[in-house]
Amino acid sequence: MSATPSPTPAAPAAPSVPAAPAAGAPDAVPLTAAQTEFLAAQSAAPGYAGHNVGQFVELAGPVDTEALRDAVAAALDEAPWLRFRLTRGDDGPRQSPVRSPGRPRRPALLDTSGAADPVAAALGLVRGQLACPPRLDLLTDPPAPGDVPDLAGSVLVTVGPGHHLLVQFFHQLAVDGHGLALLNHRIAELYTAAVRGRPAGPSPFAPVTALVEAESAYAASAERRSDLAAWTRRLAGAALPAPLRGRSAPPADTALRRTVLLDAADTAAVEAAARSAGVTWGEAVLAATAAHTTARTGAAEALLAVYAAARTAPGTLRVPAAAVNILPVRIAAGPADTFRDLLARAAAETAFLRRHQRVRGTEVARAVWPGHAGARVPGPLVNLRPFETELDFAGVPGRVVSLASGPVDDLAVSASRSPEGLLRLDLDANPALYEPAELESEAAGFAALLAGLARRPRTPVGRIAAVRPDADGPAPSDAAPPDAVRPAPVPAGDHEAGPLTLLPAAHRLREAPGPAEGAHEHVLLEVPAGLRTAPLRRALTTLARRHPALRLALHRAHGVWSQEVRAAAEAPAVTDATTLRRHPVAGLAPGARDLLVTAAARAAGDALDPATASVFRAAWFDAGPAQPGRLLLTAHALCVDDVSWQLLLAELPALYDWFAGSGAAPDALGRAGGLTAWASGLATMAQSPARVRELPYWTELADGPAARAWPAAEGGHRTATRFELPAGPPGPHPVDVALLAALARTAAGRPRLHDGARLPVELELPRPGTAPRTAGRLSTVHGVRLPLDPDGPGPVRRLLAAVPDGGRGQEQLRHLNPQTSALPAGTPGRGVAYRRRAALHAPDRAPGWGPAPDGEWAALGALRGDPPLTGPVELTATVAAGPAGGHRVTVHWRWSTTLFDASEAAGLAEAATALAARFAAPAG
Repeated sequence: MSATPSPTPAAPAAPSVPAAPAAGAPDAVPLTAAQTEFLAAQSAAPGYAGHNVGQFVELAGPVDTEALRDAVAAALDEAPWLRFRLTRGDDGPRQSPVRSPGRPRRPALLDTSGAADPVAAALGLVRGQLACPPRLDLLTDPPAPGDVPDLAGSVLVTVGPGHHLLVQFFHQLAVDGHGLALLNHRIAELYTAAVRGRPAGPSPFAPVTALVEAESAYAASAERRSDLAAWTRRLAGAALPAPLRGRSAPPADTALRRTVLLDAADTAAVEAAARSAGVTWGEAVLAATAAHTTARTGAAEALLAVYAAARTAPGTLRVPAAAVNILPVRIAAGPADTFRDLLARAAAETAFLRRHQRVRGTEVARAVWPGHAGARVPGPLVNLRPFETELDFAGVPGRVVSLASGPVDDLAVSASRSPEGLLRLDLDANPALYEPAELESEAAGFAALLAGLARRPRTPVGRIAAVRPDADGPAPSDAAPPDAVRPAPVPAGDHEAGPLTLLPAAHRLREAPGPAEGAHEHVLLEVPAGLRTAPLRRALTTLARRHPALRLALHRAHGVWSQEVRAAAEAPAVTDATTLRRHPVAGLAPGARDLLVTAAARAAGDALDPATASVFRAAWFDAGPAQPGRLLLTAHALCVDDVSWQLLLAELPALYDWFAGSGAAPDALGRAGGLTAWASGLATMAQSPARVRELPYWTELADGPAARAWPAAEGGHRTATRFELPAGPPGPHPVDVALLAALARTAAGRPRLHDGARLPVELELPRPGTAPRTAGRLSTVHGVRLPLDPDGPGPVRRLLAAVPDGGRGQEQLRHLNPQTSALPAGTPGRGVAYRRRAALHAPDRAPGWGPAPDGEWAALGALRGDPPLTGPVELTATVAAGPAGGHRVTVHWRWSTTLFDASEAAGLAEAATALAARFAAPAG
């Protein structure tokens, strides 16, 4: 918190509602019990900022900013105890309200609408404010009577036209969550009255003396002694809980936060399970937290630190001040227990807590665990927030969003209802114990556990570990009713794990210039409007379970490469919640959306790390319930080829529909996997007599003229050309014949393209039809040396037809047969790099799913992480089905910048394409 008062305008407008005086309020009263605890904690660590809390109210609609500032100032004036000076009395610290009649407490104005992300810019400033500890010395000894620092501040931020954030920050010494909800309800009431020109009515607030007097009476009563004895009996034999992370650390100034909003189906499942057991949704969250905790620690019971309002005395519910208490809840939760068992225990413990919530948790902790050195009740924090999350500001909805809730020793779970009625889970974590990615996984796992328990309330908890993202098993549907779970719908490939024979594609990458980490590919899909995050994430993780290549790890040591397939339970594509990122794009102009897609593609490529098996990422651009969205898939180049992308696109819609509860079991997908057997089979084939008999052919090719060393070039001149051709005769693919013949003719008079005698070309062709139904880079590469200036496609067709077994043996002999591993590369100097791939097309029976329009892919070509060019040109021919069995071809060219300028490169590409179209045209 700032050590100085919040800035205010020099000449504010008069408040719209007269401020209520603190009539009859004494000059100084004792602190509440909660304030005493917060003051002690802050005094023990004066530089600690973790007791600062904050939230914002998002206003989407027309707002009279001056009337809103007046309403905030008037509400604060009606609660003078929110700004006080500390004094010392015979009975301990006391508080005196401080008024500043000439300085109304109107929020400062801020405009971040010009920032790239206006909301993030505003919240970044606020988080900086939350990281500032308070100056307690100024509370006790201000430089002037009216200069006591304000522990309750706010800023009104304009983040766009008709879009504002009322950001509020407080110290726990001033107010708790209940008191803040009271204050915001009054602000909305005062604003609405001012805008509509009607009286606001009297202040609903009671003075802090109502709390102080009630607590004083309780402290001296037999009821307190009875409550403490009840807690001591309730917790008899309870051990101090083990840390969730296996170690402890002091809480940081600010906690990490991850928010998960359960969708409508998951929320309905939790409510149905709670309703059938006669409990509340909050008790369902408490029961799930107990299950989560014991699963983490291995203990037989969970000890949780649960927030309580501690406002049962008459009048105390109307006091905007600090009264909150934290009390221990003990719930047995073993693997044989069902969720129904846990719900009953959670309800019983909650009822006990409500009856005995006024005795301080710190006092209970000292009585039960005399050796406990902590300042509060031990265990993970649970905060069930029943407060309103949407307020009415004269017809404009004000959505309340929490930013920080106080110190977090390890993990804290807060639960509330969104304005739409959905369950919101905020998980806060100590950054000394959790990395952001670990908290992402923890939050997603907890949400999945809660939903899975709710759907199977009579199933032993130990059997529902499969609903967690980091578990190797089935995931439930969002729409399944309670007690029903959607099993893994298809036979999965997740049984494949362990070492993998190094595939030819990995050897190819090992020999290529440039870092292996940067080699990746993107595809951009159009997806139906109104997708939901949870079923989309489950569909993507199921793809990773089915396809071992999406769990591939690459290890390099002393120049030696090896590969392994990670088990699904250890693979980031399955366990890491950040594998899927959601980007809201509703209302964005096409240009702005394209920029966001490009930025997300760059970030996804940068996040790939084959050393840790982080090889697959997805970004969903959610355009809302009425417009189709986009889904960007990014994978490391070792994991995918064109057939892989088509397989993934074919499976994804069926899996999404299954997990969303809107489709039948996609049994037609069949079994995936087989990558390990394929790799082993290639090694066996490389040593077969048939393959070894090819050796003279490949040796003769490699023994051609001395290699030409083309200068390497980064980037390249990129251009695209298109042509069509009819179906060709049996034999080599007609696209290969036409393009390579045209390129050989074009190269004849251009020495920069050839080696002086022939045109060396490396061809990467699609995987053979016998390859398994799985993702992976299973394409093959082989070399040819084409005659220059052929008189037509015939010589090239005959040369390609003479290549043994379509060229699949060259890499096998070089890399997978120890006796022939000395075979040189197939084309000296590498030369032209040619790749043919099949165009991605919309899957059958999956309306709304398919490749995005071609124009949206334009910026992705330069983001693939291509290695430097080591020859004059690289071309990729993408082939789509054309009329009458023919082909539509798009050729993407990348020309060496050291050999050609941009205009020459474009001219050569156009000339070669025109020649290919002429070669492919029917005779006559």
